[in-house]
Amino acid sequence: MRAAAVLCIVATMVACGSKNDTAQINYMPVQLQGSNKWSILDVNTGKLVVKDAYTQTPSAVVNDMYYVMNDDGTFNYYNVNNPKIPVNKEVYGSVTGFSEDGLAVASKRGEALCVIDKNCEVVKELPKEVNQCSMFSRGMAMYQNDMGMWGYINTKGDTVISARYNVANPFVNEDLAIVVEPDLDNDSTASYSVINMKGEVQFNVDAKEFGMIQPSFIDGVLPLMKGDSIVCLNKKGEEVPSPNENYKVVEKAGYKSFARSVTGNFFVLNKDNKMGVVDPDNKVLVPAKFDRISDLRADRYIVGNDSAYSIIDDKGAPVGTVKFVHVHGTDGVTLANRGFTDTDLVAMSMLSMIGDDHVAGVTIGTDLMTMNGALGDDAEAGVGQDGISMQQGPIRCSYTFDGPIATKAATDSAASFNYNAKVKMVNLSVDLRHCGFGTEETIVNTMMGAMGRCGFVMEDNNMFVSEGGNVLSMGYSQGILQVVFSGRADAKPVPREPRKK
Repeated sequence: MRAAAVLCIVATMVACGSKNDTAQINYMPVQLQGSNKWSILDVNTGKLVVKDAYTQTPSAVVNDMYYVMNDDGTFNYYNVNNPKIPVNKEVYGSVTGFSEDGLAVASKRGEALCVIDKNCEVVKELPKEVNQCSMFSRGMAMYQNDMGMWGYINTKGDTVISARYNVANPFVNEDLAIVVEPDLDNDSTASYSVINMKGEVQFNVDAKEFGMIQPSFIDGVLPLMKGDSIVCLNKKGEEVPSPNENYKVVEKAGYKSFARSVTGNFFVLNKDNKMGVVDPDNKVLVPAKFDRISDLRADRYIVGNDSAYSIIDDKGAPVGTVKFVHVHGTDGVTLANRGFTDTDLVAMSMLSMIGDDHVAGVTIGTDLMTMNGALGDDAEAGVGQDGISMQQGPIRCSYTFDGPIATKAATDSAASFNYNAKVKMVNLSVDLRHCGFGTEETIVNTMMGAMGRCGFVMEDNNMFVSEGGNVLSMGYSQGILQVVFSGRADAKPVPREPRKK
């Protein structure tokens, strides 16, 4: 499973960039053969910067900086030049990765979000009504206010575009971003606006005509679905030919399959099921002799098989001798959360999902068929799993069934959902590790005082029972608040373990 995931994860490391605008990747977190810990690899030399130093997965290394989560859910920043000593003096409760600007956004427990530099010094504290903020991209970061609206700040921490969008996306590759503005006409079909860095609308995209593939420009165009076809819009909103139509020569070469790399070349699979890299004119760049190959940057690839991976250069020559089984290095649009929350609002939100015979709209014994809308269409991923989860704002709703949600017989070519599986437990959870100490206790105490209005009476071990015999228990551990709803036979108390300061 790990080895199969390597190629997908590496692709996301550079997926936000085009062949001309991909950030230079000089270091990469790796997990070595036989190790459960993480190391940092210099992809220029192929040598390890630090070996087996971290139990949690490091973030992408950008501008020499990266973060690692601690076992208690807090975070430290590190510099590759001193990978064993954190740069920050106090731990953070929530963080983003660093950008090419040498900046990140982070908050300490109980405190507001701040823009910080590579020394973890505060550039600017953001207003307390900013509850989330993304990492920087092209000198801009998205932020969300208490009303749930999105805007943008610059690297000084100043608001450049006020929070006026329902949905915002980062400025990636181009000085344009895709947003969704408030729908004043209450139209059920959203339309997208393409804005510049001043918040000026360049053009609008009608969602009735176009389907969004990914909310960013690549190589100067915005790819969209129009009916069953993919079309491209330029920066003026005009339909233009795709800049990636130069595959005809490779197509005629007769490979078993081929796929475009993010650097504009092509991965090819030959008749012997070996992979290599060719350019659009079918000139061989990396000989087809590898079981798997994936982009890292223009002059580096990751190659290997199910047991180990390594790095080669753009001519197929090995870079170092380090073998690894897993890699990481993506931050995407990581959001940092401020270090405090409205405890009454969280408590009321959770209470609104609780009734004497249901939680989050689901009763004990509800079958999977009834919850079909939460499944998706990947039965294969559900084989052997007995639960599904959904995120509703800060609250995660998890449903546990009395059997696997999908099965696959030895003779079957495809998995199928077990629609007769029935819910036996519902779990609501909120991650409050980024908040001040005591936040989870305050929320639980507020909820306990309102359980009678939800139709529950308290029994022993802080467990509550409804007239119909359903049991609800609430508690917290390591900063994670949980509410568990079940029948009497499956009921267990949830521990209440305050975090250690």
